[in-house]
Amino acid sequence: MKLVAVVGVMDERVLLPGCVRHLYEIGVDEVVVRDAGSTDGSLEWAQAHQGPRLRLVPVGEDEKTQPSAWHAREREIAEQTRADWVLHLDADEFWLPATGRLRDSPQWQDDGLDLLRVPRYNVALGPQGLDLPWPPTPAVYDRLWLFARPIPEFRQHLATHPLTPWISGVPVPKIAVRPRHLASLELGCHDAQGQPGQPFVRALSRDLITAHLPFSTAERFARKLANIRALFSAYPDRFPPGAAWHWRRWAALPDEAAVQAEFALQHLDAQEFASLRAEGALQSARQLLDHPEGHPDGH
Repeated sequence: MKLVAVVGVMDERVLLPGCVRHLYEIGVDEVVVRDAGSTDGSLEWAQAHQGPRLRLVPVGEDEKTQPSAWHAREREIAEQTRADWVLHLDADEFWLPATGRLRDSPQWQDDGLDLLRVPRYNVALGPQGLDLPWPPTPAVYDRLWLFARPIPEFRQHLATHPLTPWISGVPVPKIAVRPRHLASLELGCHDAQGQPGQPFVRALSRDLITAHLPFSTAERFARKLANIRALFSAYPDRFPPGAAWHWRRWAALPDEAAVQAEFALQHLDAQEFASLRAEGALQSARQLLDHPEGHPDGH
């Protein structure tokens, strides 16, 4: 069985090397880096580290304006790698197998399964900011704290409760897909569609979760925000109405003070951290992996 990870990248030089290294350590055979125009050194890092296990396939301008071109390129990548499964993630997402080894999961061996949804949880920011134990192996899962309580109708909730930190929500899963019956991927790689007339069976992972790092430093958030605004300006029709709503929310922040306030809002003080842990809104990666029946599948 061959496992290939396709990693989306846009200015994640600080995270990309660790993301790739972690993928190798959990058993991914090959990594394809899809850089979307980084200017912070991410592209150069990927170029310098190409080899038998890492390939750089930059996102083309045609892919940024034509979803059909992106779908075709993603399909071409899967075919070229001859992968049995393709994992779709971004450089700020770290996949955590219960045992530390992807291949220990029997779901990869289920020949009737075409798509695996992998629950995704945001890594908490404490009083000192991001505290991500490294490397993210099973030995530290009990110290890796994740926001685990979904907030119903989260977009509407934020509109009526503006002081709710965005990071406290539970984002929709990412996916791993067998290429054999794949027709197209959903924008953001949260779902996929199969070939007409072919079976395309989905399941939620029972022993794998994703630790998502949407926030870490103020500098990284400012760069992400600048990239989001540039993307909307250059490709105003790329995202259909309703898509990327959280990006639109951040892009609408009126000034630097609002940007700083939004970043500060994502941090928990010591009392909040302890309270959310006691309530179960914050759970460790180990707790979430030990109780897969509680995972939301996002659909």
